[in-house]
Amino acid sequence: MLTPPGWLLLGGSGLLVAAGWVFGVDELLAVGVAGAVVAIGSVAYVRCRHPLRVIRRTLEPSHIHVGDDCRVTLEMANHHRLRTPVLHLADEISLPAERSTGLSWSPGLWAAPIPSGESLAISYRLPTEERGQVAIGPLQLTVSDPLGLSARRLRLGRRTAALVYPRVLPIAPPPHRPGREFDAVRRTPMAQAGDELYGLRPFQQGDDPRRIHWRLSAHHDELIVRQFEEFSHSRTVVVLDTRSALLRAEPARELFEAMVSAAASICWAGQRRGDWVRLVTTADFDSGYGADLSHLLKIYEYLALVAPDLGSLAETVEKLGREHRGGQVVAVAAAVDGTEARSLAHTGAQFSSKTVVLFGDARQADTNSAFIPGITLLPVDEPLAFAGVWAAHTASGREASAKPDSPGASGGYQRP
Repeated sequence: MLTPPGWLLLGGSGLLVAAGWVFGVDELLAVGVAGAVVAIGSVAYVRCRHPLRVIRRTLEPSHIHVGDDCRVTLEMANHHRLRTPVLHLADEISLPAERSTGLSWSPGLWAAPIPSGESLAISYRLPTEERGQVAIGPLQLTVSDPLGLSARRLRLGRRTAALVYPRVLPIAPPPHRPGREFDAVRRTPMAQAGDELYGLRPFQQGDDPRRIHWRLSAHHDELIVRQFEEFSHSRTVVVLDTRSALLRAEPARELFEAMVSAAASICWAGQRRGDWVRLVTTADFDSGYGADLSHLLKIYEYLALVAPDLGSLAETVEKLGREHRGGQVVAVAAAVDGTEARSLAHTGAQFSSKTVVLFGDARQADTNSAFIPGITLLPVDEPLAFAGVWAAHTASGREASAKPDSPGASGGYQRP
């Protein structure tokens, strides 16, 4: 409870009291007693001062990607009859343990005295250098007396969990290739936009507010939106290779992060165009098809926590080929051998286009290109070179990133 200056004052006061008692000097005795009273009074001061109450902790923006400028705002209130002293605040931050040192602290913040019945809001920047789950809180609050002789540390508020999504690059969607009948598919009744009215359904996150049926919503306890259907929306399947044991090594960490970012970026670009997007990994994860914002966020949530795992790229591709749903497939891999390349090539007419984004040594890409017929191979030599390689790939068939009525362009959360 006492700080080092407080202990020094209390110890010195005790020596003065002892000296005054032994030598019969009343002045030393009085000074020693006064010092001891001040030290003990400082302890009583910090014990009696009621701390703040944490009302809420909010993050802005609520959807965070690697590198984003995210602000954490703490709202606190003083419900005590006396105003608070000057307080020192710091939030406990638990970073993803697999890729960093783990526990850290927010920058130390000083809060000015708050009168009774009033509130205070302070903010600081959340570290977003790495993807994963970040635990924020509880708040560590330090109450000290004006002389700095005593301090009381308290832990207030609940822990808040934040998910940092992988970095999403502003790339163009995969180019359409000339015609496959599988690309002209009818959208499901859960479509977000179209020309023909299908029915009505409850409002969901990511829906276009212009589709709300206000008159009908007035007779219900929830918002009702018009439900449409349309034709000719392509399917984009992104296959992420998480099976390589080499990705677990420390030097390959940056490579795997670049692969995860590439997969997230391709999904984002396809969703912005209005495609049915699907993410499949060699670790048996399958997001299914979807075109709305909630589906894209589901993919982001998985990619925020994904780690290298076991699996088979050949089996994953063969499973996709047996479904006969069509569309275009983009595989993001660190290595592709002959068996896996033939599995992808044998999917045949099920996919209108097949693309492999190969992260790693360019010499490996030159070797693989000899036995990948009908597949577009995009070698990425450096982890940060993906955006340039993809831009060159899509330059000949670049399309608008989003249609006016596409799910991604209808308002709400958009990234990047």
